[in-house]
Amino acid sequence: MRLIQQYLPNPRHTEINRVFVKAKPADAWEYARHFDAATIPWVKLLFDIRALPDLLRGRERTAEDRSVGVDQVARKGTGFMILAEKPGQEVVVGSVGQFWHLNIPFASVAPTDFRDFQEPGWGKLAWSISVEPYNEGSTIALELRTTATDEASWEKLNQYYQLIGLGSQPIRRSAMAHIVAELGKLKTPDEDEVVLPGDEHLPDARYSLNHKIDIEAPPALVWRYLMQLGCDRAGWYSIDALDHEGIPSTDHLMAGWETRQVGDKVSATMAIDNFYEVVAVEPEHYLLLGGEVDRIGGHFAMTWAFVLEPIGHDACRLYTRVRVEGTPKWKEWLLAGFYYPPVHALMERTQLKHIQKLAERDARARPAEIMLITQ
Repeated sequence: MRLIQQYLPNPRHTEINRVFVKAKPADAWEYARHFDAATIPWVKLLFDIRALPDLLRGRERTAEDRSVGVDQVARKGTGFMILAEKPGQEVVVGSVGQFWHLNIPFASVAPTDFRDFQEPGWGKLAWSISVEPYNEGSTIALELRTTATDEASWEKLNQYYQLIGLGSQPIRRSAMAHIVAELGKLKTPDEDEVVLPGDEHLPDARYSLNHKIDIEAPPALVWRYLMQLGCDRAGWYSIDALDHEGIPSTDHLMAGWETRQVGDKVSATMAIDNFYEVVAVEPEHYLLLGGEVDRIGGHFAMTWAFVLEPIGHDACRLYTRVRVEGTPKWKEWLLAGFYYPPVHALMERTQLKHIQKLAERDARARPAEIMLITQ
């Protein structure tokens, strides 16, 4: 579980910028932890403009004032504080304030009291930088979470963020782009080229439809949603009007739907008259469905793989791959090479985004661990 989850679980708003770099974790951490956003010229200009009122009042700016890094943002008197840090892994910065005011009032809250602070009238935010190993390099995540202690304060904070986000979002994207430029961009596996479990089935298949999505939730949680796929369970999490008779796919995890076994029938339709079969399964790693059908005067066989790859400890990449072969070959082309790809692409992208949304929601709602780590 991420350290930020312990301090601001179940936020009302979350943004995550994740990149993959060639640098080893120790080097990636050293650079990301001490990165100064003021080295980006247009960011420096924004903060210089923000400091004009102080300059007009005769207050001189120090070198520290001109820096925009973790230690500078969280230094005493700024209203922000380092809530916790695991050196080499993650640092979390937080603040409690009425951020929607021009001169922001901040609440005096100790790091150990931050999570449970609920006095009405305040907004809460936390952001973190985390570094984890990934393949031969590292993955770096910059995460922002916001919430408020009551509905009225959330409405004010949310309206404020709709405006300030126009500037803060590009700053975070630029910061991550600069980090990648410095540490080197790590090429991630291409969904069309990566070897996946299940490729050994239908070895002569000429048609393969591949997709992937990164999900900020642990594989175990995403796996639960994969186990619920099918009209005999939650639905397909795709366009329900097309594949679930308009009935919304179940938007939460259900007891009793935790597993599938080889040979299980997974209903493709609400009429429970067409089925996929579970060809292979390895819990929290991959699910392989298969089936055969006679259509448009031809015979077709297919496999549909769902494969999870961890990205650090609390995120994963979900690959899907459909492979098709059929006879006669011209009908194989007509179905698998012409008609099916655009339809499947629309349905699959919708499915992946829906699973991503639900799994990330559930990940953010997990109970925080009891022990908080302080500096």
